[in-house]
This record gives sequence, C-alpha cells and structure tokens, in this order.
Amino acid sequence: MKILNAMLSSGKGGMEQMSITYIKALKQIGHEVHALYIKNTPYLTELRNLDINIHLIKHRSILNPFNAVKINHIVHQIHPDIIFLHGNRIMKFMNYPMIKYFFKHSALLIGKAHNFTCKHLANMDYAIATTRYWKNQQSFITGKEVFYLPNTVPLTPKREVVFHKIPVIRTMSRLHKNKSYDIFLKALKVLKDRHITFKAIIGGEGPEKETLLKLRHELELEKDVSFIGWVTDKESFYEMIDIFCLPSCTEPFGTVLLEAMVRSCPVVSTECIGPKEIIESNTSGITCPVGDVRKLADSLERMIRNPAEALRMGQNGREVIEKNYNFQSFCSSLDKLIQRVILKS
Repeated sequence: MKILNAMLSSGKGGMEQMSITYIKALKQIGHEVHALYIKNTPYLTELRNLDINIHLIKHRSILNPFNAVKINHIVHQIHPDIIFLHGNRIMKFMNYPMIKYFFKHSALLIGKAHNFTCKHLANMDYAIATTRYWKNQQSFITGKEVFYLPNTVPLTPKREVVFHKIPVIRTMSRLHKNKSYDIFLKALKVLKDRHITFKAIIGGEGPEKETLLKLRHELELEKDVSFIGWVTDKESFYEMIDIFCLPSCTEPFGTVLLEAMVRSCPVVSTECIGPKEIIESNTSGITCPVGDVRKLADSLERMIRNPAEALRMGQNGREVIEKNYNFQSFCSSLDKLIQRVILKS
C-alpha cells in the first residue's frame, strides 16, 4: 500500500520525532512509504537513511501558491492510498482554497494534531489521538472517528541508575511558556533555600530562553542550573540523570517522559493530560499539581531524600514502557488502524 507521511514543521520537538517514528513503523509493517517534509528539516539525514521516497518543499507557508502546486503535483505523482498529516500546519494547508480546488484525489486523510488545537481535524477523514482524554474530546469536537494510538519509544538496554553524590536533575524540551520552566526554576530555588544540594541541567532552545536566563540570575541559581541547548546525544543526556522533571503547564502527551522512563530514570511531572495517563503517581513516578512551585519542590525533595524509593519508581517506569509503549505494539496498533480505515472506505 502506498502511504504519504507529511509534516511541515522545521523544529525538533516531540511531533517531529514521532513523524519519523511513523515512517519507521509503516516501513516495518511493509508499506511503500513516501515522506513530504520542509526542505530545511533537521531530520533530512535520518530520512535519507530510511531508504524511502522523500519529497521536499522549500517554504512551509500555507499562503505560498507554489506550495499548493508542488503538493498537488506530488500527490498526483504518488497516488497514495493514505496520507498521514502530522501537525496543524499541514492539516490547515489541506483546507487552503487553492489546495481544495486542485487537490482531487482518492487518498484517505488521517490527521494527528500533536497538540490541543484540533479544529483542523474536521477536514480529515480520521484522526489519531495520543491520550484517551483527547480521543473523546476530538471525537466530540470534530464528529470524526478518532483512534487512540499513544506515542512510542525504542526499548533501550536496561541500565542501573545510581544517584550521584550531588543529585542531578535534568529536563529537556522546547523553551516555551507551556513548558513552565519558570516554575521549575522557582522550585529549584525552594530546594536551595532548604539547603538541598543539587545540579540542574535544562536541554532545549526556544523563545523563552532569555527570560529564563534572566530569572536564573534573579534567583541566584547560576551555579546550580545550566542551559545546554538542543540535545543531540540523548544517550549521554539520560545517562547522567538522577531525576527527570517535566514541569509543563500543558502537555498533550509527553514523549520525553517515555524517553526518560525507558531508561529507568525516576520522573517527576505535573498532572497534565498526557503525563497523568502515562505515570501512576507514587508508583512509576511522582505527579504534582500544575503551576504549584511548592508541590514541585516537595516532589523533587522526596526523590532526593529517598533514593531507594526513587530508583524503585524508575524501574517501575521502565516496566510501564515495556508493557504499554513499546515499538512493536505501536506497529501492531498502527497496522490495525490502517486495515480498519481501508475496510471502511
């Protein structure tokens, strides 16, 4: 079966990573896979290594008429049976008047929003949600059939986590307001005021970086907190973790949590929609209320002061990933999804 996997973001976040995972899964299932990406995607080398058909467009603007012509040409050249659309930009593109006028095809459109904006899913034939909560919400909002298919990560070799003498707290994501790194820094300040020694490392880039650097200075945390930019070597990043923290105020899923948990890292997260479906609090990690500096500090302190309990949670987290979020199960679920939509068409 011919399948086009389309994504027009040029970032390096969870959505972009999962779009590549979809390609790997589709290939493993046995489909002929084509990829439609922006020319400056940071994943171009990885795409080329996957031995698939790659189609690139120069601009990601939905107002660029050349994009409409190029995408229309690509689709008519491929004649795909299914098009997977990752993110609101490409789904919005499909509703662009020029695209709708020229875009005559028989392919089934399956959209995955990857965030909380799901109005463009109404233009799709089907939708994919990564949490049960959003499956129900998206079904109600769009009136479409929505499939529940959580994200996945590769199973890395099991490792034994041993706390450093000075505990290392790490976190990683785009530096955006939704990630609430201001709350994280303020929680670290509470720990420091409690005379708890730690080292914190923040990976990622984004629009909030300068604001966060200023806040770090104001909180007198410059010797305690490091910003290291985009992480290219994830194995080394996670290898040095004692505690992984996700302080987001909103998180549709949280693939970065899976990456930490599969490596048996003890995790602390806020009770966002995604993380609270992944983590069983006090068993496979600790969750705390969104935006609560004191509770986040308390949760981090609990991990630091009780390393045996933290390490046990880390091992439990690894078991959760093995059972519920492994790649083979993802491939099987994706295959069933495809068979269902083909039978219904």
